[in-house]
Amino acid sequence: MTALTSADPAAASPRRADAAPPLSLRGAFAGTAALTRLALRRDRVVLPVYVVVVLLMVAVTYSSVATVYGTQAERDELTASMGTNSAFLALLGPLEHTGSVASTAAWRVGLFMILVLGVLAVLTVVRHTRKEEETGRLELVRAARVGSLAPLATGVLVAAGMSVVTGALMAAMYVAQGADGASSVAFGLQFAALGLAGTGIGAVCAQVATSSRTANTIGVLLLVAGYALRGVADIDSADWLHWVSPVGWVQEIDPFGANAWGPALLCLALFVVCVAVAARLSLGRDLGAGLVQPRPGPAGSASLTSPLALATRLQLPGVVSWTLGVGAYCLLVGFLLDSVDDIAGSSPQMQQIIAQLGGAGALAQVFQVAIMGFVGIAAAAFAVTLVSRVHAEETSGRTELVLATGTSRTRYLTASVVLLVVGVVAVPLWAGLMMGLGHALVSGGWGSAFGDAVGAGLVQVPAAMVVAGLVLVLYGWWPRLVALGWGAVTVFLVVGQLGELFGLPQWVRDLSPFTHVPQVPLDPFSLGPVLALTGIAAALVAVSYAGFRRRDVGGA
Repeated sequence: MTALTSADPAAASPRRADAAPPLSLRGAFAGTAALTRLALRRDRVVLPVYVVVVLLMVAVTYSSVATVYGTQAERDELTASMGTNSAFLALLGPLEHTGSVASTAAWRVGLFMILVLGVLAVLTVVRHTRKEEETGRLELVRAARVGSLAPLATGVLVAAGMSVVTGALMAAMYVAQGADGASSVAFGLQFAALGLAGTGIGAVCAQVATSSRTANTIGVLLLVAGYALRGVADIDSADWLHWVSPVGWVQEIDPFGANAWGPALLCLALFVVCVAVAARLSLGRDLGAGLVQPRPGPAGSASLTSPLALATRLQLPGVVSWTLGVGAYCLLVGFLLDSVDDIAGSSPQMQQIIAQLGGAGALAQVFQVAIMGFVGIAAAAFAVTLVSRVHAEETSGRTELVLATGTSRTRYLTASVVLLVVGVVAVPLWAGLMMGLGHALVSGGWGSAFGDAVGAGLVQVPAAMVVAGLVLVLYGWWPRLVALGWGAVTVFLVVGQLGELFGLPQWVRDLSPFTHVPQVPLDPFSLGPVLALTGIAAALVAVSYAGFRRRDVGGA
């Protein structure tokens, strides 16, 4: 006892066995390689679809520009029409370089597709960080020999790698077309730079928010706000607004013009700073917590008394965000409808491209049909998103808790199906209303503008419901394959909406349900195809119910 008392105080107070060891850089990133391999394996379908869709849209645009504006005279005519249109300035920026097909196609692709890659980067990094934390899987992973920063590093590496690979492939594709090497690299650099900026922004948002949905919303809104400010700058010649967001920075790279690398370095600096901030926030918070904590709800609820009320609470924000986003785009398209004849009326090639997308008839109506075809694809994509969230509820264990209350499986699934139908109808309906509003404000024809646009939107619903039915079948029988729904959306986009451009045979194009949609307002409404598609969708939904009632919940 005396010896213990007289001993060195440090020896008398040995370090507790459960005390946290000093943080080391190597220890913080332990397991990153293994987690990255796992993330790439899990995303072996999603990531290639992301990259291929972006590349495909750019390739289609390049091909159409080469067909329509192959000569300098045609490109000069484009400058005098689209290049001075305020709506195109807001969407694509100023048309300053028309010396080649490549430079014109780079403008026609516009910052919109570059923005899409930035959004995909946000979604990717959030999916591998906050989403894993939200579902509880990260807690199990961290119980192994995994460092505190390894999950964040994994999400950043996957999203940044996707961005860099997409940018490199974009540059290589332009070089293969014979475009100038330095300008092609600058064009690809736009994609890679905004993708890296989106990765950094998503990493911070994943630390700030306590749910993946909120993190995605914040990150996407930041990028979209930057895109809108850049549009204001181009319309009002307020150049300083280009420097307040990474979207404006990548525009200043100016491929086929200045080919400036400085703005890309700004995006890289933002990426580094955001990742460093995200790492500091990650180390300073508890697992599952966020910088902004949600307010606790009441102990009981008088409204969440049914599966439908619960599904509405969980899924309605997604319905609203998809509807408003697609509607905002269609409002801009509505402003353009009245000037489509002026823009493309003197170009037989442009008329041919629009006809291949929409059909034969009045050019404005053809363009309307073509855009609403893409809105139908967006409604189908919403269906895949909603079913994926329903699957996430099951894998997190919350579905079992609901079923334990005595709720039947049929009633539980019906609640989600009702929200799915509401969303699939709401997206094209609101898109039609917004397109009609934009068209009416410009043309003054309020009745016909709304009638044509809403009709063109609503006929897309049965085809989108067929895709929804396919995804529900996957969820009902093989829930782990729900992600294949994104592959179905991509295939239907290529063979349906773009099949004529690619010269695909008719039997291949007929594989897409969107090929059979009546071309309202070009053609009279036909009830037969609508009833047939609705019947197929209803049969698929019935098959999904049969599978969901039979399989194990949470273990399939």
